[in-house]
Amino acid sequence: MIDYVIHYVKGWHNVKRDKGRGAEHIKLHLEPNSEGQITLEELLNIGNSIRKYLKIFKEPFDDGRGGKVYEWENNESVRFRIATDKIKGEGLIPPLSPYDGIIITFYSDRNLKEKMKFKNPKVESYYKKINTNKTLKTKTSQKIIQT
Repeated sequence: MIDYVIHYVKGWHNVKRDKGRGAEHIKLHLEPNSEGQITLEELLNIGNSIRKYLKIFKEPFDDGRGGKVYEWENNESVRFRIATDKIKGEGLIPPLSPYDGIIITFYSDRNLKEKMKFKNPKVESYYKKINTNKTLKTKTSQKIIQT
């Protein structure tokens, strides 16, 4: 059963304000060496990423302003964030609307000055535990090799 539907819309981007949403805004992150760079493969797998997030964390993080945030870290320690929001004055009137929200933005922490800090404390705790376990396994392996 589908509990929540997010729509990927064409959207817009205002260059002067560096604000926008949807595909027009997200495509800026597809540029090589851009701040928050994502790959085309990562964008195409956005649905799988959201499903994996929901499998682990059960629900998106509420940003306190009506938006929902999905965050995760891949095997190369790159962090990602998807921000969604309710439709405001667009489309059909609920409950006739075919989706609950739209994707505002999707980006990574590539080419940022600092590593992305997760907004969701549950996500932060989850990856801290995973990274601690990886570090312990690496140290144990190094000790075994040295002896």
